[in-house]
Parts: sequence; structure tokens; C-alpha cells
Amino acid sequence: MRLEAQEPPLSEALRFDRAEVRPRERQLLVDGAPASLGARAFDVLMALIERRDRLVTKSELLDLVWPGLVVEENNLQVQISSLRKLLGPRAIVTIPGRGYRFAAAISGQPRPGANGSGDTVAARAELWPPSAPRTNLPGELPELFGRSEELQAVSALLEAHRLVTVVGAGGIGKSRLAQAAAYAALDRRPHGAWMIELAGLSDTALLPSTAAGALDIKLEGSGSPTEQLVAALVPRTLLLVLDNCEHLLDAVSQLVAAVLRAAPNVTLLTTSQEPLRVPEEQQFRLLPLAVPADNAAEHALDFGAVALFEARVRAVDPRFVLTTDSAPLAVDICRRLDGLPLAIELAAARVGTLGLRAVRDKLDARFKLLTGGARATLRRHQTLRAALEWSYGLLNEAERAVFRRLGVFAGGFTMELAQAVAGDAQLDEWAVLDLMSALVDKSLVVADSGEPPRYRLLESARAFALEQLAEGETADALRRHAEGMMDFLRGVDDINMDGELRTDQYAALVVPELDNLRAAYTWATSDAGDPKVAIALAAHAGSLIDYAVECADWLLPHVDAVERGAVDEAVAARYWRALAAGNMANIVPHPLKFEAAGRARSLYQALGKPRRVFSSLIRLMTYQLSGGDEAAARAAFAEARSLIRPDWPAEFRIHLLRRESALLRRAGRLGEALAIQRDEVRLSTGTCDWRLEVIARNNLVDLLWQAGPLDEAAQEARRLLEDLRRRPTTLADTDVLFANLIGILSEMGRVEEASDAAREGLPVMQRFRTYYLEEWAYLFWRRGQTDTAALLLGAVEAEAKKPGAPVAPNEQRLITEMRAALERSMPPDEMATQVAAGSALREDQLPGLLAEALEQPGSAG
Repeated sequence: MRLEAQEPPLSEALRFDRAEVRPRERQLLVDGAPASLGARAFDVLMALIERRDRLVTKSELLDLVWPGLVVEENNLQVQISSLRKLLGPRAIVTIPGRGYRFAAAISGQPRPGANGSGDTVAARAELWPPSAPRTNLPGELPELFGRSEELQAVSALLEAHRLVTVVGAGGIGKSRLAQAAAYAALDRRPHGAWMIELAGLSDTALLPSTAAGALDIKLEGSGSPTEQLVAALVPRTLLLVLDNCEHLLDAVSQLVAAVLRAAPNVTLLTTSQEPLRVPEEQQFRLLPLAVPADNAAEHALDFGAVALFEARVRAVDPRFVLTTDSAPLAVDICRRLDGLPLAIELAAARVGTLGLRAVRDKLDARFKLLTGGARATLRRHQTLRAALEWSYGLLNEAERAVFRRLGVFAGGFTMELAQAVAGDAQLDEWAVLDLMSALVDKSLVVADSGEPPRYRLLESARAFALEQLAEGETADALRRHAEGMMDFLRGVDDINMDGELRTDQYAALVVPELDNLRAAYTWATSDAGDPKVAIALAAHAGSLIDYAVECADWLLPHVDAVERGAVDEAVAARYWRALAAGNMANIVPHPLKFEAAGRARSLYQALGKPRRVFSSLIRLMTYQLSGGDEAAARAAFAEARSLIRPDWPAEFRIHLLRRESALLRRAGRLGEALAIQRDEVRLSTGTCDWRLEVIARNNLVDLLWQAGPLDEAAQEARRLLEDLRRRPTTLADTDVLFANLIGILSEMGRVEEASDAAREGLPVMQRFRTYYLEEWAYLFWRRGQTDTAALLLGAVEAEAKKPGAPVAPNEQRLITEMRAALERSMPPDEMATQVAAGSALREDQLPGLLAEALEQPGSAG
């Protein structure tokens, strides 16, 4: 058959490597001897040789070699395989998903299509000499820690695409990953893999000559340097790595586009702090090295950050090895450095001089500590500050302003908060949005996954931003941050108080901002802060006490200021409502909670907020009932019920059912109370609000405990506990369940089970500072630890003497039974001594006392 070709068919003998092709005789010789080659394989070889200036697609080869026939693609693969066995694996290059290209250099033959007159740049491009080097990479690469998955991903992209950019922050390891990817691709590129370092290049006009110099290409003919470089690349199949492109983006983009257009067998890998934005570009964003989630994590060396840290310390001190004592320090260092390889290497270099603990303790002064990188590294990678100054210097003035101001955020932040803090008279919210996008592209701001996404600065970048901010903007930025947090909390809290958010929805909005809230409140209460902002933050943080117990401590210090009218009525109403909340039970004295509920009710009535009047009345009724004023409690309940409207969320009806059950329970109508309580459980479950369901089921457990039988109460408590293990919650009310379970099991005589529940429940109670000492005292009495029981009895009776703190029915029953038994079994003087000592116990003494007593053997039968 005669092949159809764009160039005239070749007739003269062609020599390359160890082979010679004689087209007229249709013969292939290898090492001077005729090779056994089928007709189809010879046709494939000739088709590729005649089109050696370009890639030949699979479909084109099938049409050329099997014209008019329908042939399976694997037939082509068989012929290619036969040719490679004879010619060697590098003679024919596979371009995955696209086709094949003949890559061997033919002696004495110009490239097909070249102009023999030599008038064009392309005609002067010489084929790569067989003896020429194939790479400028070092003979042996340093070990790449924690990047095996990233290396596989970049390698796969390079096989499928002609332009890949590794994007990431300065010092994150882009160059080393690119170097490893180039090394891995070396055997698949006949003309090798070449790395061109651009960090030291400032003149864009020198870019083509810099690349040509690295490739040993001489630019001496006519045409621009870029045209000459591209022409020299046309006949070559290689990987070209352009490293550190962020300061030359326009010039690199133009060069890359020219190579992509004219040199079809050149693949490009670039590294940059932001993308090139060339249409063919495939981006791979490099993240920091993995760090264990906690300091005590086992197998710390399985994480790339820790493995790199240990290796770099061992390079200075070969005797260094991580132990169970030192590993937590190393993990803490790596986490505080965000897994950033440059920072980790610089920190490791200091360990030999300072020691591991001292390096960890000095990280707050990281820019002074993290200096002295290896002399072989780039100058800007010899100190952490230099690396960040390089990145900062590439920003325009508006980008720098936004970057600096973002430093005031603790942890992550939303786009809305960024707009509130980083904006000013010149930068409106839309400008900040665009600048934030630019900072993400430039790898100075990290965009975390999620919907909506959250943003953050790596800690080293944040420290640098705060340094820049300190030159005159710190005070304004801190105020904007605190006021932005105040506005954010007010908006979310208002929706939450009106019952329009489920607990999980509220938590998803506010819990991620806890670090920002703490930072804002710290500023607001400082000498440079603003008391009004502090009160507003405390008031709107009242709903957050279940997630951050310290928010409770923010409220009491502002009582006098709010009473004096330091804030407007809306903030004051929210403040009093927060102070009256049920989760303030052990922090705010009962009389103050009662007063706060009444004040909140009056203010919300004046403000025309009926839903909030309702919630204040519910709190007021609770305190009236616990104080023994049933008539006032019933009046408050009736007023609250009159306010509710059919279109109000289900949460309001749930509150009514809960209080109605409490009233029936107080009246001794336990059967009716149980029916109402079960209705509350059904309605709460239907809301899909897990916290409402937990509270309702907890209340049912407590009522079943009072009404009996105990077996049913224990079963319901166990069922709820198992559900909580499957659907864990950080909310309060879990502590109540453990208290109930301890009491129920102890009363049933199942002392070991009660003790196990106590061990599991103590950390929960400690977190929320609620210990339910009646149940604990009864448990220790049942365990035969009478001294401890009498001690806790004293604490219980001291608490009961406080105004408005009556003991609930179940707890009263336990205490009555236990006191009588202790009086029968203990000498009066001994019991009196223990009770007196218990009445003087402080809250901070309880966790240790309870834990220690649990570990002592009991004498119960």
C-alpha cells in the first residue's frame, strides 16, 4: 500500500540510534541486521516518521494504515508495542488520550516542512543531538516529605494537560514538588525535563534568554528571542518547568502561550503564588503539610509536617529522635506553623541550639526566631520574614491594606465579616470582595471548603499582617473588628430569639466565630476599648454559653453600667434576657435572675417584641415556681399562652408544654404531667432540632423517675444516652441526663452501673460547672463511702439555704433517705464535722474530690 502523507514519501535510507529504515525495500535494520517486522507495523512506522514534526492522533493512524476498514484500537497498540521492542521505548512517545509521536533524531534529514533556504526561524531549528543532556535536574533529589499524593496528582495532570500550574503560598514547597514531578516525568520525555528558576529575574525582557540558557539553546538568528526559543522547542518532546513566576506573570503567560501554540510536544509546569490565567492552564493548589489533630496523637511521624521537622533536626543533630515526651512539642510547633514547610525547616534549624521546648515557647517571636536557612536556598527563603516580604511586595496598595486588616481576625472569617473590617471610605464591600479574591489567588488568604466558604490567614502570614498594621492602623482595625462582630452577633441572635433558627443552624453560624468573639471582647474591655461594645457583645453572646461557658462570666461585671443606662433599650433588654437564661443557673444568684427576667419582659413590652416578651415570661414563671409562688407562676403562664400566635415557630408551643407539665407536676397530677411531657417529646422530635429533643427527653426521664416505675426511667435514660453517643452534642442538658442516670441507677441498687455513668458524666458536668451534688452524695452513700456522702450533704444543704434554690422532688427524696441513713450509721460528732466541712467546699474543689472518691473502693453489697 502507499501511505497518504502531507510531505512527499521518503525514499532514501533513514538512520536513527541503532536503526536504519529503507523505505523502497520496506525494510528495517537494527544494529545492521534485518528486523522481523510485519507490514502493518512498517506502515505505522513510516506514517509516524513522515509526520515526525507533530503528534499523530490514533484515529489518523488508523485511517492511514487501515484505510476504509473498521479496526479495533488495540490493533494499533499491538503494532506500536512491536516497534518499541525493536527500536527502544523512547523512539515513539505516547501522549495519553491523544496519540503518538516519533521522537528519535534522524541523521542528515531536515524536519518535514522546513524551508531549505533557511529564511525562516523554524528552518534554523536543529534537531536535538543524541548525546545532548536530557535535564538540568540534580542527579539525586532530597526526600519529599508528606507529598506522595500531591506528586501523583501533579504527575497525572502533566500526562493529561500541556500546562499545569502549582499554586500556593510562599514557602509551602511548590518548587520541591515541581522538581519531583519533573524527575518523575524524565523517562517519558525523549528530550528530558528542564527547570528554569525565575525568582532572581526582574527584567521581563530577559525571560526568553534565561530559558534558552538553561536549555543550552543559542539565540543568534533573526526573529525575536521568544520566536527563536519557541522554534528551537518545536522538534523536541520535553517538560519545561518555570519556577517562581508570580512576579513575572504577564511575561510568563505570553511565553507559555507561544510555546503552546507552536511546540505541540512541549509540556509546561509552572509554580507561582497565583495562577497564570492562560486558557489551557490546569491549576493545582498546594496546601500545607498534614499535621496531627492533637499534640498527643500517635504515629506523629506519619504526618508530613512532623516527618519533615524530625528529618531537618536530625540533619543538624543525628542523635535526635522523637519520643513520647518530645513528640507533643514537635507536633505543637508544626501546628502553630500551619504545616508550612519553610517555617518548619527554619524552626528545626534552631532546635540544636535552643532545644525543642525553647523553640516552641519562642514562636510568638517567630520572625526573629525563624532565620538562617540553608545558603543554597533562595535568599527570600532564608528567613520567614523575607518570604512574606516578597509576597507582600507583589501586592498593590489596596491589596496590602485589605491583607493588613485581615490580620485582626482570630482563626477564620466570613466574606461579610471581612467586608465589615477591611473596608473604608475608599474600599466599599464590592471592592473588598474583589480584593479578597485577588488575595486568595495570590495564596495569601486561604479559602476553606464549605458553604458558605470561610477564609483565614496562615498564622505566620497573620503575624506579618499585624506587624504591618502596627504602623498606624491597629486601633481602627480592632474597633472595626469588634463592631463587626457585634453587628454579626446581633443579627444572628435576633433571628435565633424569634425562634427562626434550629439549634444546629444557630451553632453553624456562630460557633466558628468564637475566637473572633473572644478577641473582640478582649479589645472592648481593654483600656483602649469601648464599654458599650463590650456590653453589647456580652449580651448577644448570652446565647452562646452552651458552646463557650466563659461567656457567662462576661455578663455580671456589666450589671451596674446597664442599670445606669449605659446602653440603649434594645441592648439592655437582650442583656437582662441573657442574665435570666436557664444556663446561668450556677453563675447568677437566683434573686438577680428573677429581677433580670422581669426587666427583660418590661423592656420587650415597651419595644413591641411579643415573641421576646413570651420568652421572658417563660423564664419569669420558672423562677416564680421554684420560689414557691405558684399563683404568680400560673399568671405568667396564662399571659405567655395568650401571646402565642398560630404562625409562630413550634419552639414556642414546646415551651408552653414544658411549663404546663411542670405546673401539673407541682400539683401532684403526675399522670397528666406525663401525657403533656410525651406531647412535648413528639413535637420536639418533629422540629428536627436535636437540642429541643434532648431537653424534652431529659425532662421525660426526670418525670418517669418521679412517677415510676424506675425500670422505665432507666430504660429511657439509656436510650437517650445511646442516641447522644451516635449524635454527640456540645450543648448543656447532657449533664442533666448523667445526673438523672446516676440517681436512678443508684436508687435501683445498680451501684456499679451508676459509678460508670458518673465517670463518664463528670467531664461533662465539669465543663458546664453543674455537679448535681444530691445524686453524687446518694451514689457515694450507696457505695458505702459515708464520709464522702456526708461531706457532699453539707454542700447540698448549704446550697439549699440560698434564696430561690429549692431542691427538686427526686433529689429531695434521695437526700431525705440518705440523711436518715447517715444519722443512723455515723457518730453525730463525726457527721457534723463532715457536713460542716462540706458546706465550705468551693466549686473548683469539686471535680478533684469527686474523681478521687470514684476511684476509691466502695463497700456496698
